[in-house]
Amino acid sequence: MTDKPIERPPIAPPRTKHPDDRARVPLEAAVSLVPGGSAITKLVGEFVPTQAQKSRGKWEVAVSERTNENTSRIDEHDKVLNPTTTLTGVAGELAVALARAPGDGMAGHRRMLADLCALLPDADRGDVEQAAFELNAHGLVKIDRAIGRDNWWLRLTQTFYEQIDHQVMGWECSTDKDARTLAKLLLEDETREWTPTLHAASGWELRRFNPAFQVLLRRIPEGRVSQEIQPDYPARSLSLIPEDRAALRRFAT
Repeated sequence: MTDKPIERPPIAPPRTKHPDDRARVPLEAAVSLVPGGSAITKLVGEFVPTQAQKSRGKWEVAVSERTNENTSRIDEHDKVLNPTTTLTGVAGELAVALARAPGDGMAGHRRMLADLCALLPDADRGDVEQAAFELNAHGLVKIDRAIGRDNWWLRLTQTFYEQIDHQVMGWECSTDKDARTLAKLLLEDETREWTPTLHAASGWELRRFNPAFQVLLRRIPEGRVSQEIQPDYPARSLSLIPEDRAALRRFAT
């Protein structure tokens, strides 16, 4: 950003105990003694505001204007620091189709172009291919190639699950929030360090569990995560120590 912040004087709090306001006290006290005086007192306050009320009114306007200005600038900065992209056309349709297709929440089996065309039977083959590479450019899928122009395949990435799944599946929680739920479940019972037990406690299908578990694993040192190769989970078990649990407790809350 090249824009320099605009210098603004600090907003002073509203003034109180203005000399002119002291004359209001006897007036209001006297009026309150007259039958129906409470209504008159209210009218006096509405039509003859005190200096403190005037000061506060100006202060409230200044705060509102400054808040709106700062909110706009924060929104502009957020767009620069955290740009968002909307998938449209065949790329959007392919992302939705991939999210709805059966899967285990991991890289899964490789999908060739013919497999992708089967997901979008009404789309042109060339458009589907272009859409696949658009998803690849966004890091939502990973495309690998063998010899030959058309000899390629894709697999879903963790980014796909985190960005797309909760939108398409209608889950109320994002993958990050799901990971916090898993952290709470893990802290409740040490037997859940065995991943199948944690999975059962979540009540989720693999498609939802594994991406959230992958987010959770980022919070755990690699040495406490089992490394055996198996097809069901990113890791088969955990071996947590007190400091790991402290970190997870903070993550969960």
